[in-house]
Amino acid sequence: MHAGLPVSEEVCAMSIIRIKFEKGPQVRFISHLDMMNSFQRAIRRAGLEAEYSHGFNPQMQMVFGAPLSLGYTSKAEYADLLFAQDYEALFVETELGKQLPPGLGITKSGKRLTKKNIMADIAFAEYEFSIKGLDDVDAPAKKIMSADALHVEKTRKNKTKVVDIRPMIKTIDINSKKCIVLVKAGNSGNLNPRLLAMALGKFFEREVEFRNICRISQYVERNGELTDPLSESALETV
Repeated sequence: MHAGLPVSEEVCAMSIIRIKFEKGPQVRFISHLDMMNSFQRAIRRAGLEAEYSHGFNPQMQMVFGAPLSLGYTSKAEYADLLFAQDYEALFVETELGKQLPPGLGITKSGKRLTKKNIMADIAFAEYEFSIKGLDDVDAPAKKIMSADALHVEKTRKNKTKVVDIRPMIKTIDINSKKCIVLVKAGNSGNLNPRLLAMALGKFFEREVEFRNICRISQYVERNGELTDPLSESALETV
């Protein structure tokens, strides 16, 4: 989600700093919009000179990755922050980090040179959670990955349709009631773990429940390989 001008007009910024941050249990029930507002207030308190849109109602320029569902925590959220000054990434990370509320903590940063913003660039997301309902199923991950299809009903804008989410799952590992799954995210499609739980319930003909869902990683794609959004190839090449 972004605030302000379209991506094509971001070139007016003197610097674009990409940050990686955590969303802890303290803030897992705040909305995506409220989180954006928290960052805007923190930038003002830090005295950083943000880039603003032009027009009747100027908006602070920032772009976040795919929104995180309410109730989820995360160790790997990303945002591109646009500034009217040529700041170094570490300076922004330090000063902004002092002003963020408990539960929102910056863990890494870098200067973004590519024109492609984080929302447009994210390709995959990795989640970790506890899983209930598959205790007595032999090799459930293998059965999931070998399935021809995983159908589930998806409702959007009061319209319900049946979709096959199997092509959206890249890897899945289920061990000792814990699950780690790597799925498509961003503009290429976005598989919410709650939808995956519904699909597995239908596939295994039982109730499947995911608990303590945490997004642990996100990736961009470069030359067919997945890489961290703060890697050199992600920040400097399209």
